Amino acid sequence: MTVEGKENVTRDIVITGVALLLQGLTSYYFSSKYCESSSLSNDGSVDAALSKSMEPDPSTPFESFGFGLNVEVDFMWIDQINEGAGSAAYSSEPRLCLKPMGEIRLHPAATVLNYGQSLFEGMKAFRRIDGSIALFRPERNASRMKSGAARLLIPPIPEKVFVKACNDLVRANAKWVPPYGKGALYLRPLLFGSGAALGVKPSTQYTFCIYCSPVGDYFKKGSDPKPIRLQAIEDYSRAAPGGVGSVKAAGNYAPCFKVQKEVKERGYDEVVLGNGVIEEAGASNFFAVFPDNSIVTPSLGTILPGITRESVIELARNIFGCTVYERQLTLDDLKDASEAFCCGTGASITAVGSVNIASTEESIIFGEDGTTMGPLTKSIKESLLAIQMGTNAENNYSNWIHRIE
Repeated sequence: MTVEGKENVTRDIVITGVALLLQGLTSYYFSSKYCESSSLSNDGSVDAALSKSMEPDPSTPFESFGFGLNVEVDFMWIDQINEGAGSAAYSSEPRLCLKPMGEIRLHPAATVLNYGQSLFEGMKAFRRIDGSIALFRPERNASRMKSGAARLLIPPIPEKVFVKACNDLVRANAKWVPPYGKGALYLRPLLFGSGAALGVKPSTQYTFCIYCSPVGDYFKKGSDPKPIRLQAIEDYSRAAPGGVGSVKAAGNYAPCFKVQKEVKERGYDEVVLGNGVIEEAGASNFFAVFPDNSIVTPSLGTILPGITRESVIELARNIFGCTVYERQLTLDDLKDASEAFCCGTGASITAVGSVNIASTEESIIFGEDGTTMGPLTKSIKESLLAIQMGTNAENNYSNWIHRIE
């Protein structure tokens, strides 16, 4: 072989080698398990994170936190499956799915960015009076996300996988769970279409991600929070019959930003949507208490079946002997109510002092002057917190508590 022939062979080998290397890197970069954060399994970091102390970080000012991204925690959970893989493909293995908290990559043609194929959940981990950490009814969040996934044609996450992922994420971030009575660790599970496609159709790839942050009160108003002030707007509707109002779809929330901004600029804490009929108070479920010990909350259909809502209804009926109606609730009905409150994972149970009707400027005030929490609202809130924090002497509803292991 001539010198020139040898050079050509060498050149071809080099080119082939580079091509194979690039192919391998490209395959890794776009693999269904890739995220910007590297795997932690090689150096034992995951094992260390899951076995380290569960004590809160002593240098973090948890008591000063509001509801937001107050610090950057250590870990997030992220998993991806491809179209057709099915629910069984979701992993519950922390060595594969626990990643350093950080950004994730998305193609600009990802279905979530173009067509909004996305769900999320909201839940909290509490540090209880005995120092243990617990999630509140995580299986109900798993069930709700499963229902939402079916509505948006996303492969649903098995309940056990969902709960274990939440458990392991909290365990790995245990130092960010605030001390007893000083807040909670808020978890935000996401499930969305992350595959790239131009056509209007379900995604070819799905991402399950959970991130978290230590938080304080949703409506933070100092050490002695007062009931919130709402404004009812009749020109907007949160969701339409037959739509996805009963699903925690990401697209349900952005349309409310404009009207929320408007009412807050007028000095109110949150908006009540509905054409004379109450749907939700911002992102929270709404309850009205009447003098005959009855409670009315809007019926499901266009509103979200809240986990806290479900829990409040059960406590009101079983502990306080209330008659709870799930039916249409109008602004006129509120004029006969003695108390009102809204509830949700973020808001917990928050007393409502007044509802202003924007179209007439009439204000409906609860209690004497709208500045104190009603007695039944206070009792239900204390009962719920006692279950979550482990201070209920009877230890009722222990099946609502998932201890972090």
